[in-house]
Amino acid sequence: MNGNDASTVAHSATTCRAALVALIACLTVVPAMAGCGRKGVPTFPVRGTVTLDGMPVDGATVMFVPPAGPPNSAVTDSAGTFVIATPGVPAGVCGVTITKATGGAAMTNPTPEDLQRLAQNPAAAKPPTSALPEKFGRTETSGLSAEVTNDASKNVFSFDLKR
Repeated sequence: MNGNDASTVAHSATTCRAALVALIACLTVVPAMAGCGRKGVPTFPVRGTVTLDGMPVDGATVMFVPPAGPPNSAVTDSAGTFVIATPGVPAGVCGVTITKATGGAAMTNPTPEDLQRLAQNPAAAKPPTSALPEKFGRTETSGLSAEVTNDASKNVFSFDLKR
């Protein structure tokens, strides 16, 4: 074995060690990252009511958007009440959006027959519309917020929307 062969073997050994260290790091970090999300952030139940001009809103989607952690949502019942029990909502001041679509449903994966019917009767293709003022559908414009705490008895919110 000459000096060049020893250098090559040493370089290969160093490269193998570096690759092994990188592999171990990946095997350690990737499973840890898989645990991020709902498992890593404590959440708490919330409940409340939604009214529009004093009347209960049935079938509205109420979404809590926390400052950290995943958002969560629930749909109101005929009395306008909603409950997000499990997994709940992370603590903090959350932006809130409330939406309710009415009318036609959006078509996903239309068949050729669906497209032919629409071509023959374009009026039949009515996109869904908002039953609530659209400003409530975005956290930037809704003006709605809720402070979620680790005390479930305080996580009761009433949203009285006005047209």
